[in-house]
Amino acid sequence: MNTEFKAGALVAFGGYAQAIVYGMLAFAPLGQAGLAYGIYAGLASALLGGLLGALIGKAPVQFGGPRSSTALIVAGSLLGFLQITDKHTELMLLLALEIVLAGLLIALAQQQGVGKLMQFLPAPVLIGMNTTLGLFSAYKLLPAMLGFAVYTTALQAANTPALFSPTALSVSAITVVVLLYFRAIRPNPLGLVYGLACGFTLHALLLWAWPGALPIQTVAAMPSHPLLQTAQTQPTPAILDGLQQVLDLLLSTPGLLLQVLVGAAVLALLVVLESMQSLLQVDQTLGTRHNTRRELNTLALANVLCGLALVLPSSNYFSRSNAALGVGAKSRQSEAWYVGLLGLLLLLSWPILSQLPLHILATAVAVSSLFLIQGSTLGLLKRFAMPGTRRQMAPTERFTVWVVLSMVFVTGISNLLIGTLAGVLFVAAYFLQQQSGSGLRSIEFKPAARSRSMRPRAHRQQLDSAFEHLAWVRFEGNLFFGNAPAIAIRLQDELAPAQSALLDFTHLRYIDDTACDCLERLFKQGLPRAHTVAVLPTHEQATGGMPLLRGCLARLGIATQGHIDDAFWHIENQLLDQTAYDNLACSPESALKNSHLCDHMSPVQTQAFCAHWQTTALPAGQALFTEGAEPCGLYVLLQGQLSAWHHTGHSNERLMRFCPGSMVGEMALIDRKARSATVRADTACTLLFLPTAQFDQLLMQQPELSQILQNNLARELALRIRLANQSLSLTQ
Repeated sequence: MNTEFKAGALVAFGGYAQAIVYGMLAFAPLGQAGLAYGIYAGLASALLGGLLGALIGKAPVQFGGPRSSTALIVAGSLLGFLQITDKHTELMLLLALEIVLAGLLIALAQQQGVGKLMQFLPAPVLIGMNTTLGLFSAYKLLPAMLGFAVYTTALQAANTPALFSPTALSVSAITVVVLLYFRAIRPNPLGLVYGLACGFTLHALLLWAWPGALPIQTVAAMPSHPLLQTAQTQPTPAILDGLQQVLDLLLSTPGLLLQVLVGAAVLALLVVLESMQSLLQVDQTLGTRHNTRRELNTLALANVLCGLALVLPSSNYFSRSNAALGVGAKSRQSEAWYVGLLGLLLLLSWPILSQLPLHILATAVAVSSLFLIQGSTLGLLKRFAMPGTRRQMAPTERFTVWVVLSMVFVTGISNLLIGTLAGVLFVAAYFLQQQSGSGLRSIEFKPAARSRSMRPRAHRQQLDSAFEHLAWVRFEGNLFFGNAPAIAIRLQDELAPAQSALLDFTHLRYIDDTACDCLERLFKQGLPRAHTVAVLPTHEQATGGMPLLRGCLARLGIATQGHIDDAFWHIENQLLDQTAYDNLACSPESALKNSHLCDHMSPVQTQAFCAHWQTTALPAGQALFTEGAEPCGLYVLLQGQLSAWHHTGHSNERLMRFCPGSMVGEMALIDRKARSATVRADTACTLLFLPTAQFDQLLMQQPELSQILQNNLARELALRIRLANQSLSLTQ
């Protein structure tokens, strides 16, 4: 059987139950009439959201439809509207307006690049939001699991024992056991289907064997559009009058307008959060990369149409995607099967829709909602409850707990809409604090760090002077529209005295077009570009928005490097005008003087010392000596460039670059141990060579020269250690 078909069928069975239960949950404040409206709103949302997603969306393995979170927000909105008006037409028009506004806000969020940023929200924040909403969903449906009528409150259950049905409790208990078995003990993607099949089979057996009417609550309603029924009983002008009255209410009641706007904002945020989390999780599983702009535009259009059709908001959700991934789905084709099979299932069940056991549907959805509360979240709550372990928790972990607790508390004293808003405010505050506090790690003038290279003394002195006016700018975290302008202003102020700059993006996770525009304007307004180099993250450190950053740097003419050491080497050569320097050949005597071997020697001693050296050539790419080889003598580079390499695991690491005048191989000459690295020619090289035998002869025949030479070698080793310490700054 086709894998995409199996995935679509699996999600369709679960989505069918969810659509009915979530729809009835959303319209429960309207009483018995709300059940019929809710069935329509839930099923139509699944069909409409899934159809548009299959036709327009491109991200793999996504399924549109209603969610418990948005259903609960709709229920909270209806409760708020009922406090202002009890006219049915006005209530429905207000709800339609709220959902349409939510769709427009999603489109606005896409225009601001929020979809990309949502991918980098801290995982504990999303876990806290989903856990809290899952808890509320399960709480609302808990009576169905305990044998009461669906949506019965605790007060109603205590005051009306007749609402309790032992038969319903028995069937629900067996259904719960089957669901838990296939979710916790032996996880199976078809667990929800097995649970529903078991519950429906038991219900059918009871219908056949039970004498008289079965004391189990059924759906007891058929789908009905809230305004179509009104249009049949009232003339069209009555609906137009309702529109005028809604407009008057909004203008005369600021609290109502605020409630509609807040409800729309919360709905939009939940749809974006849930959908982006689903998209990101599928991308991580399949190794793909989705177009957030296209997906958010699809969601925006779907929710505008949902509002006009007066159905529940539609969003993608990772639980539906996880179920499809579990059976091997890999494309959006599964959503097309999902829509087709959901429609077929609705047609087949239409004659018996009103007789479906509501408590079994609600029980299945409640158990699924409970599994949104992950074991790791329960572990966080346990650690938070104990003072000893609470202090050891990371800030994001403590924040997750605070989100959950604040939403539970605020919802308990008010309603879910206000509780969710409190959670959203926590998330927004955390998001702004984290993202606005990141972006720029440090600006360091006259950095101690240098490239791992051996240069002549004069060049080192020249670089020390040039680095007085070099700024090392290190970015980190997310650089986006929320913090880019403030960072650009700071850079403009603090980089004013800089004559050269090194832009370090190695710890950047995300950059958007606004941040790139700010960087481009910053350098066009006068910051130095000729002596500027940027170091970009490696391929292993995937950074969002890298094509934007590369394009920005290319337009500015700023060179880029893939490693911080290469970046320092590049800018040092720029400051030294290294191209002209590399084309010059040193005389043997000048090379030996630059190597510090001739320090403190008299002219006669220098001349005698230079006479012992031999000249040798080394082609580009050839090894001068290899790691582990026996020492043969001392080298001084006359012309060209060498690099020392050390083999680590499956790769080679560059330890040092050698410029003309550099001494090579002195360690093995002193301790007579095997070579500690491989030295290879980067370009064609000319070298001076002092064999070990000649070196030993000098030490024996000229004691005074020997003492000077040993002191110079000791100073050279001390210099190497000092340069190594400076290069450690590159790894900090």
